[in-house]
Amino acid sequence: MNRARLSTAAATITALLVIAGCGDGEEPAPDAPATAGIVVPTSDVEPTAEPPAPPSAEADQPPMEELTGSEQNPTEGPPPWDAAAEQAALDRAVTFMRAFARPDLPDDQWHAGIAGQMTPAGAELFAYVDPRNVPASQITGQARVLDHSTGSLAEVHVETDAATYLVTLTRVSQDAPWLVEYADPLE
Repeated sequence: MNRARLSTAAATITALLVIAGCGDGEEPAPDAPATAGIVVPTSDVEPTAEPPAPPSAEADQPPMEELTGSEQNPTEGPPPWDAAAEQAALDRAVTFMRAFARPDLPDDQWHAGIAGQMTPAGAELFAYVDPRNVPASQITGQARVLDHSTGSLAEVHVETDAATYLVTLTRVSQDAPWLVEYADPLE
């Protein structure tokens, strides 16, 4: 039996033992509400805090300031998604990919060329990339902004000689520049 199966079996047995120990062995009073066979453990401890909020889709997302290095103004709405925003996102993605697709550059020049176009988190992710390992060396086709982009998050496909790259960009306001969070080949 491999480790994964052994671990799964141990977790299942532990869960069954915990569940079996939840009941107190007493039958409910005849006038007690029916719980359809569900044993509800009780506690003498009063809750001292609000129960946690239900998880949301945004719970796993870092705040925008962690991505961009800038704070969003909480009193302003999100930046608008319009033709100007779309063109600016497209231009930044293409400019970034031109700098990224330069495996011929020395390490320090390559990193300097992409760092100013990236969010702090993005630059940190790419800090250890060896440009000699970048398979793309030129843009070969048209870039295209994906339809689900918004005023603060845009995704752009950029065709290169190695693959089509998905470039993810963010911005915190209409006046802020688009910054690359990540670029990844699709194929």
